[in-house]
Amino acid sequence: MAETMHCYRHPKRETRVSCATCGRPICTDCMVATDVGIKCPDDARLPRGARTGVMKKGQVVRSILAGIGVAVAGIPIAYVLFLLPFTWLISAAAGYGAGTLINRAGGRNGGPIAIVISVVATAISFLVVLAPDLLGGTINPRPLLAMVFAVVAAGVANRRI
Repeated sequence: MAETMHCYRHPKRETRVSCATCGRPICTDCMVATDVGIKCPDDARLPRGARTGVMKKGQVVRSILAGIGVAVAGIPIAYVLFLLPFTWLISAAAGYGAGTLINRAGGRNGGPIAIVISVVATAISFLVVLAPDLLGGTINPRPLLAMVFAVVAAGVANRRI
């Protein structure tokens, strides 16, 4: 069962509705119906693209936590990717998935902060697996190319126009 939410402007009112832009819970008195969904009064006043790339503190924290999760969970995934054929293609898909996860954790606002978190988290996963070869001086271009594809795809997943 879902946890009970309370309106951010009226803490005593229970609600099941949240803003389509920032995700804050809002009651029926506060919600504003827009062409792109129900929004809180703060976000409803802004033009459609004004929130893109603007992240609140909570969204940045959630993005960072998701980035840490991607970096840690991505290590075994990167190891397995290097054993598969078409590593660069599968790596790009995995990087895009990681970037999308971080984007959604941060409220889908994208922007420079989310791009940096996605790129760094994805790169860490690959660099941990590649570290022995890189430190040993043996650089194989195939795994590096796969890492570049994954990192670029993670950044692209957070790009907003």
